[in-house]
Amino acid sequence: MAQVLKDSIRKRIADAAESRFAEQGFESATIDMIAREAGVAAGTVYKYFPNKQALFRSIVTPGFVDELSRLTRGRIAAFARPGGMEPTQDTAAGASGELLGFLARNRLKAVILLGWSRGTEYGDFVPAYLQDMETRTLAQAREQFPQLEQTRTFRFMVRRILEESVRGTVAILTEFKEEADIRRAFAAALRCRIAGIESLVAWALAGEE
Repeated sequence: MAQVLKDSIRKRIADAAESRFAEQGFESATIDMIAREAGVAAGTVYKYFPNKQALFRSIVTPGFVDELSRLTRGRIAAFARPGGMEPTQDTAAGASGELLGFLARNRLKAVILLGWSRGTEYGDFVPAYLQDMETRTLAQAREQFPQLEQTRTFRFMVRRILEESVRGTVAILTEFKEEADIRRAFAAALRCRIAGIESLVAWALAGEE
């Protein structure tokens, strides 16, 4: 007699895997840990998912990854528009509001992808994500400040700011669960980041290197 698989059990297992991956990382989380959190036997997990990679793919999907990339690019482009650097409005509406809403709704997925995806098919996602952000940010800076010389030091500092942005995103989404709290934390982080960007641009324009 064919075994009947239940959607409710599949969801419990996937939810448990999402929790373990977000807390311990893909490489450290085990099927036994996931089974215990889901309240099922390890053998039951394998009836629904052939391996840990299949579990990961059920959580971090290509559609999720593509949407995160699209919204991030939209937010970078919005910095060039009037009011785009305003932290108060930044977390409420427009490109940033859309991005933060997406992150809040997919909090653990974002934590896994940006912080704990080593050992998966997306293990190289963050370096590529950072490179794309850096390329777009420098192109925008070149357009807004054509007189600005993008020296090696300037590019290095832009990269450091973007890296800290990704680490900060993971930290905020790990610490806070409610969307309102997430938005407040991002607003505070963005205020600091914008101050750093403005100082860096002013320093570069002054030719202080």
